[in-house]
Amino acid sequence: MSTAARPRAARVAFVTCATLPALVADDLLLGDAARAHGIEAVPCVWDDPAVEWETFDGCLVRSAWDYHLRRDAFTTWSREVAAAIPLWNGPDVIAWNTDKRYLRDFAAAGVPVVPTAWAARGASLDLAALLADHGWEEAIVKPAVGIGSSGISRVRDGGVVAGGAIVSGGGAISVPRGAVAAQTALDALLAQDDVLVQPFAPSVLERGELSLIFFEGVLSHAIRKRPSDGDFRVQAGWGGTIEPARAGPAARGVAAQALAQLDGTPLYARVDLLEEDVDAPWLIELELVDPVLYFGEDPAAAGRLALALARRLDAR
Repeated sequence: MSTAARPRAARVAFVTCATLPALVADDLLLGDAARAHGIEAVPCVWDDPAVEWETFDGCLVRSAWDYHLRRDAFTTWSREVAAAIPLWNGPDVIAWNTDKRYLRDFAAAGVPVVPTAWAARGASLDLAALLADHGWEEAIVKPAVGIGSSGISRVRDGGVVAGGAIVSGGGAISVPRGAVAAQTALDALLAQDDVLVQPFAPSVLERGELSLIFFEGVLSHAIRKRPSDGDFRVQAGWGGTIEPARAGPAARGVAAQALAQLDGTPLYARVDLLEEDVDAPWLIELELVDPVLYFGEDPAAAGRLALALARRLDAR
């Protein structure tokens, strides 16, 4: 059925969170574009018991940016909703992609993932010894379950260079600077979650991160995220900036290699890369749950996803 042939407008729940119950600016653009295809975008808080999910024609996860605090509840919610209506991206994807251990699957498949040392929750790990063993002068420490830069610290020779509060399922823990603080931050994270330790890429200070955005497996646009002076985090909440970018052959190749590992084609995907070597970029994240898609950086981008969403609705 084409969008023109629909007997009525399709109502799609755009999933949000309690702290951001309305559509964010990025998704207002998507809502406008969806309206042109006969789709009404309705913001719905994922854990609001008053929402009657079965009354919608579909459900699109967009800004559920507190799921890392209650991941088990979020994955349970996703399966319950998907049993009633189409959910994008689906519950199996959500369960897999909300834990950064998925990077191990990519590494095992030969995808060039940023080098990573893993530590399981409750383990004892000497951070200074790990840095020495890997020859990493600086490193990034992060929880396996987190969004944005929550819980991330940049460490050097056992000391915290920069970081913020650790925020995960166990709550918030302040991270001061200093030689002892880095081990303290790591121990606090390990008490709550599995932990990743990765080499700090100096290129992020100049080139930032490159993100490639795909809709139904087709590259839509690319953006570059750069940190503010004196920081290493590229997110806008930490003062980072964004700009349209061109994805070169190497970046496109890594993105295609990563997407080829998935079972099926996600409605949307954002591939985040580090370009320590522009000819051999590293995959740092594959965002399939609720990434910012930067519609404001490409005037046609929201329309592309709206059309892809309309196709999915018509294919039901």
